[in-house]
Amino acid sequence: MMRSKKFIQTQNRGIGIDPGFGRCGVAILEANKLLFSTCLVTDSKMKHEDRLLFLGEELGKIIKKWRPKSIATEKLFFNVNIRTALKVAEARGVILYESAKADLPVYEYSPQAIKIAVTGYGKASKSQVETMVMRLLGLKTSPMHDDEMDAIAVGITHIASARGIW
Repeated sequence: MMRSKKFIQTQNRGIGIDPGFGRCGVAILEANKLLFSTCLVTDSKMKHEDRLLFLGEELGKIIKKWRPKSIATEKLFFNVNIRTALKVAEARGVILYESAKADLPVYEYSPQAIKIAVTGYGKASKSQVETMVMRLLGLKTSPMHDDEMDAIAVGITHIASARGIW
């Protein structure tokens, strides 16, 4: 029995997400190819709950359109600013909710694991990660937001870590 070309094209598709409250990077990758990337930016004048709703609705639309098989996201890293970390944690909750709603497995990677997968060095700088992402995917121009680049790096990490999943 022969599978349709459309099925073959989507069986290795996944989403890389750099979770954030103000800006959430999202990238769709298939094998070693970037299909789509964006940065979901919430309006700081909106109510807190409306910003979370926006993130969920937009992520839901992306999932519906691109039909990924899994979601890869960066693990929450607590820095000095606890308030910001809590908002990012809430955004991650929305991401996990949308993943569960779409029955998609979620894989999480630490910032150091992402740097190792992309550059081979766990203490690589942001510019080194960006340079390698551009090289690995053959991108001519860099995404507009760092969050979008980070989402692409998360996706690359997942591809490198779990070849059989995507």
